[in-house]
Amino acid sequence: MRIKTEVALNFLKVIILFLFVLNLSVVYAQRDTIYVDENGKSISKKVFANKMNSSIYYGMRYSGDSLVLQEINYRYRFGQLMPIPKSQLFKLLNKRHGIDTTKTLVIHYIDTLLAKSKFPKHNKIVSYDSLGHEIKNPIKSHRISDGVVFDLNNLRKVAKHVHVQNHRSFIKSYKSCVRKFKKLKNDNVLFHFYNYNEGHPNEVKQVKWYQDHGGLLKKMFVQGKNQFNSLIIKPSGEFFVEYKESYKIQYYILESEGWDKIKNDFETQYSGLNNIDI
Repeated sequence: MRIKTEVALNFLKVIILFLFVLNLSVVYAQRDTIYVDENGKSISKKVFANKMNSSIYYGMRYSGDSLVLQEINYRYRFGQLMPIPKSQLFKLLNKRHGIDTTKTLVIHYIDTLLAKSKFPKHNKIVSYDSLGHEIKNPIKSHRISDGVVFDLNNLRKVAKHVHVQNHRSFIKSYKSCVRKFKKLKNDNVLFHFYNYNEGHPNEVKQVKWYQDHGGLLKKMFVQGKNQFNSLIIKPSGEFFVEYKESYKIQYYILESEGWDKIKNDFETQYSGLNNIDI
């Protein structure tokens, strides 16, 4: 009798789960989906899929109760500063920080340099939804008499996760960056910039940070909501900006051969995906 009861209960659980998934599918099916490109223009689902499958773009999903926004963003891009903006930027960098703009500048950028007291005690992973709100418990669970029940509702809302370092790891990663850069045999110069400083020293253990006065670099190179983390500016004003970090690109591109190869690949993909000639 007990075996039959357990079988019946298990069958009931399967039915309930099936109905839940079916209902979820209906809810999602009723929501409209809008696809936009890197310039905020409306595109078809097919164009969106083609760009998502390339190496120069990535996608972001923003979900609402009745609407889903699928947005294309650059992973990285190349460009050329116009004469006046280039002159203004180079003069500011030289006047404020004594930077020699006759050399290729490699800039690693963070928006906010936190005070030491604001770093967590331990390294951790923080999850966010599509609107940038923190999800503290992506997977919830509780025990019942015959096992554990998992609640995955929060997990479905996770759009991205960020590895948050404690202060010791933060400094260690910057020191490692400086050491790796010194081993490169080229004339490039490395700088670490921030937009805001919430009370952190500008120099710690041979690592130095520079302020982006007026957020000029941010204004010039941020693409919509897409924050950049690495920037390379040549004396000619030609630049490379990276939005989604790739260590392979980061060091290989500093070689003349790497720059040309990655740029040619970018232009080939970009022109093919956007039906234009470069």
